Amino acid sequence: MRPSPLGRIVRVFAIAAIVLWSLGPILVGLTTSFSTQADATAVPARWIPHEPSVAAYSALVGGGSGHAFTQGTASDASAFPQSVLNSGIVTIEATLAILAVSILAGYGFSRLPFRGSRLLFWIVLGTLTLPLFTLVVALFRLMADLGLLDTQLGLVLVYMSALSPLAIWLFHNHCRDLPPEPEEAALIDGCTRWQAFRKVVLPQMRSGIAAVSAIIMLSVYGQFLIPLLLASTQSTKPVTVVIAEFVGKYSTNYPLLTAAGVFAIVPPAIVALLLNRHIRGMLSGSTG
Repeated sequence: MRPSPLGRIVRVFAIAAIVLWSLGPILVGLTTSFSTQADATAVPARWIPHEPSVAAYSALVGGGSGHAFTQGTASDASAFPQSVLNSGIVTIEATLAILAVSILAGYGFSRLPFRGSRLLFWIVLGTLTLPLFTLVVALFRLMADLGLLDTQLGLVLVYMSALSPLAIWLFHNHCRDLPPEPEEAALIDGCTRWQAFRKVVLPQMRSGIAAVSAIIMLSVYGQFLIPLLLASTQSTKPVTVVIAEFVGKYSTNYPLLTAAGVFAIVPPAIVALLLNRHIRGMLSGSTG
């Protein structure tokens, strides 16, 4: 049944409103990043800068004077490239570590049941209900006792403990929905359990692995509270913390702040675009 003309008009306006609501802040931030501080703070607001400038971007990548943009702030603009590198390294390391643990655990819980496995599985899932703010004090003391404060290894271990249960649950459900016949045929043909898993099950899981990888990468990259507590120097601070430190006590350079935000959203946008097909495939139940 085709929608009425009024229904089509309402749908078009609804879609336009959603798109505007989603892209509006990004467009405002992009416009502000090319403005001068005078344009950004003008009253009434100037939606189009009178004097477009790339000075904020130049300061972030090291081509301008970062001190002039971040006077009175906790971080200098020159720290931005290192923070992006820190975020990228920790995100990749944490994602690989979480995948290594969760793929095997999800497969084991779904295909290799043992006595107490169901109880253990629910205990693992139960950790998802623990609010992070209730654990920060104990977590800080534990990292301090282990000598892992302000280290990338410490951040990776914390991210593993926080995100592995979710990944295990997703892989458990994904493996449970996979057809078991190909694996059973491989076992009958003489493959060991590990060979059948590596040669048959893993290729079946590639859409699920890509989708969970995207979820993990976006989650780790966007973390703020954990690195704020555990990463105190420029050698480990991620981009999320450094951007927040561009806000000064008495003044804030808004072009620099928004330019940093524009730079920061590029990596997760690329990940989402590249893995979008696999995410949709997993959500629709596809195993291809």
